Amino acid sequence: MASSIGKCFQIYGAEKMNLLFVGEMLEHNIDALVTFKELVFASVQGTILVYERAKRVYEMQSGSQEEIHSLLLLGSLLFGVQGANLVIFDLESQQLVNSISPGDAFGLSVIMHPSTYVNKILIGGSNAAMQLWNFKNMKMLYQFKNYHSPITCLSQSPSIDVVAIGLLDGTIILHNIKADREIMRFQQEQKVTAITFRTDGLHVMASASMSGDVALWDLEERRLIHLLRAHESSVHTCLFFSGMNVLLTAGADNAIKQWIFDALDGVPRLLKFRSGHYKPPTTVKHYGADGQMILSAGQDKALRLFSVIRDAQNTELSQGSIEKKSKKYGSQVEDLKLKHIVQFDCNPAKQRDWDNIITCHTNESAVKTWSFQRKAIGKHTLTPQDGSPVKSVCLSSCGNFCFIGTQQGRIDKFNMQSGIYRQSYVHHTKPVTSLVCDNVNKLLISSSLDATILFWTFNQTKLLHTLQMPEPVSHLTLGQESRLLAAVCDDMIIRVIDIDTHKIVRLFAGHTNRITSITFSPDERWIITCALDGTVRTWDLPSGHMIDAFRLPDLVTSISMSPTGDFLATTHVNHVGIFLWANRSQYENVPIRKLDVDEIRTPLMPAVGQVEQQEEEDIQVQETEQQWMAIQDDMINFSMLPKSRWQNLLSLEAIKKRNKPVEPPKEPEKAPFFLQTTAEAVPKFVMHEEERETKKTRVFDPKAITELSNALVEGSETGVYKQFFEMLKNMSPSAIDAELRLLEPHLFSSFMQAIIYQLDTKHDYELTLAYLLAFCKVSELMVDPCGHSYQEPIGRDANAAGENETFVGDSGEGSDVRTLSR
Repeated sequence: MASSIGKCFQIYGAEKMNLLFVGEMLEHNIDALVTFKELVFASVQGTILVYERAKRVYEMQSGSQEEIHSLLLLGSLLFGVQGANLVIFDLESQQLVNSISPGDAFGLSVIMHPSTYVNKILIGGSNAAMQLWNFKNMKMLYQFKNYHSPITCLSQSPSIDVVAIGLLDGTIILHNIKADREIMRFQQEQKVTAITFRTDGLHVMASASMSGDVALWDLEERRLIHLLRAHESSVHTCLFFSGMNVLLTAGADNAIKQWIFDALDGVPRLLKFRSGHYKPPTTVKHYGADGQMILSAGQDKALRLFSVIRDAQNTELSQGSIEKKSKKYGSQVEDLKLKHIVQFDCNPAKQRDWDNIITCHTNESAVKTWSFQRKAIGKHTLTPQDGSPVKSVCLSSCGNFCFIGTQQGRIDKFNMQSGIYRQSYVHHTKPVTSLVCDNVNKLLISSSLDATILFWTFNQTKLLHTLQMPEPVSHLTLGQESRLLAAVCDDMIIRVIDIDTHKIVRLFAGHTNRITSITFSPDERWIITCALDGTVRTWDLPSGHMIDAFRLPDLVTSISMSPTGDFLATTHVNHVGIFLWANRSQYENVPIRKLDVDEIRTPLMPAVGQVEQQEEEDIQVQETEQQWMAIQDDMINFSMLPKSRWQNLLSLEAIKKRNKPVEPPKEPEKAPFFLQTTAEAVPKFVMHEEERETKKTRVFDPKAITELSNALVEGSETGVYKQFFEMLKNMSPSAIDAELRLLEPHLFSSFMQAIIYQLDTKHDYELTLAYLLAFCKVSELMVDPCGHSYQEPIGRDANAAGENETFVGDSGEGSDVRTLSR
């Protein structure tokens, strides 16, 4: 099964409904889709793209950018409806071969191939007319009588010559096209969007409508069997599997479902389904410490769980038997759902014991609890003591208690296991906007529209400190390890507060519109924010600068950073999906520097399961000397290499001594009989010349150091040693030791200049010091306070003492002899 999801498509296995492949992300939305075996044909802006599974094979141009909104595959020919014309593509020649134009007044809308009709195609139009064409000689064979409503769909029935015609007014006509005679007629309430027939021996027809209902008709008794509420919005695909009692439906509510007819009354039941939010999600949060699960709440009144590693684990948390209630009371399922979730919190600490998710809803004074273990709504409904609508919720780090902030400024504490009210915190005069508590259950922090942040004791409800802010506070987030509190105010400034001293330690300003969400990175060195100005910005706490930002065409409503730091999840106003952005610092070295406002980039919105493809100039850091310098003059940067890469460099001799075998390997007592020996009195084994060369040659190849030496010489000429140090960083400690031992004496000064250069840039600080210590250890080098380097005296006696000693040194151009006075 192939499903179009905007600018790309997904391929599912029909048996298990598991995701198999995801197509590439395109520049424009897909207009139509058709499949045959492993081939997928997609029309985009008048172009037919052909994929084998998810890999593009070739494309065919129609000569126009007008969309092709319907596709039909017939043998080696592909038909498409493009405006008022029917275009025909040949798959063998991979090009457009012909076009049929029934006229603008016809309003071509749907096409179908009647079974057993060779070289014939049936077309229907918006003028309520239907025609039969021969596409080989390009002639119209027959014009059927006009119907009273535009034709919206055509479907072939199991009987030859009989075609089902769906009209805009909900009429379904079974018509014999050979005799041009109407056989029977049915009527449904809204526009007919799809028609299909069972082929397993029962005479049942299914028709879909704009309201999301699927009507099941008994063709023998000419009556309605059942009206199935299949989707929440229009059903665009309805298809019975060939020879099976399984019905496949897909709707605009972002769901694909399979229904099986195994009951005696002919009423189907839901067999398998895949679904997501059918209205944009508004709140997103990662669940668990592994970062593999995401909880999201959307405008469709649903709380959903998504897995970032296994698509089959995606599900909606159940709100109870609302479908049975809708049938019993004759109401819509949408009306029985809970109201839109304004805020929620989760904690996996007690997920096996009791409910561990709480939600507050629009203008509701009740808080609902949910069970992650059962993927369903919980048994408790928590109501605040003042009875006012709930505006914020929070779970304690232990999972035993929850806090509820109301519109009147009251905070109530409940027990999650029993749902019993415990105590209250009363001081705010306006609605409580956010609640957070520390990880040791000693401190509760609340913010309100009264422009205050209050610090409470967790158990005694004692007010410890009141922090007055210049503007009302809308969001709070707490770094548990750093004990830094980030507060978002209505003046679009992020203030970072030390919760121990109650002092503001950082101010981040730059957003030009209201900030909608804020989160910490896992190491709590970054703060990520999104706002209605369309930007997502990353702020570095140690330096106090904005280090990354990008602008998106669709406003971001919520963000959540993975606990492992690998992905950033975002939700948007015009998208029903959750977007994942990869953290590049997890797998490559990204320079940390201050980012200016004019450097904010606008990346493409990625598709489902697709990694964002950026231009090379956006991914690669500009290799300028200014960007390669450190962030601040008083700061240094460490390399991201493992410690073993530079620590082992100073301990190679100890490592070699430790790894040295206890005794040398022993020769075998008897050589194998098949080795060749010499014909002498005392036979000896015959050795080939290559083996002698191998045994005699145990020195390093001189060519191995040519590349590194050339990089060092080139750096000394240009004054930039970046390439030299990049080569060193890619070498093992033993290889670096060998290079240093074989370094020519006239390059010593160049090596020291490279060390000085790297220390001046303040990059790879600990690695540079390790290179310097290894070089001094290998060459027995001494450095005087003036920066001149000298080797140990030639022939010097360790116990000898004298006023003058002769040293061999390097003046930068060649070796000379210097005399130093002690």
